[in-house]
Amino acid sequence: MQVPHERLILASQSPRRRELMTEAGLAFEVIAPHESAECGVCSRETPPELVARLAFQKGRD
Repeated sequence: MQVPHERLILASQSPRRRELMTEAGLAFEVIAPHESAECGVCSRETPPELVARLAFQKGRD
């Protein structure tokens, strides 16, 4: 499945995620986030706040 004119980035080094995306027929680029992206996982954020922050940081990297 190709998404026209869009760049798909896998912001993870997970071999399983890479495998799943390849099996789905997706063209993507792997760009690993900086280690600091997950710093603060033990913070007092709610799960939705944590997910939103991590996604934003990984996208920004």
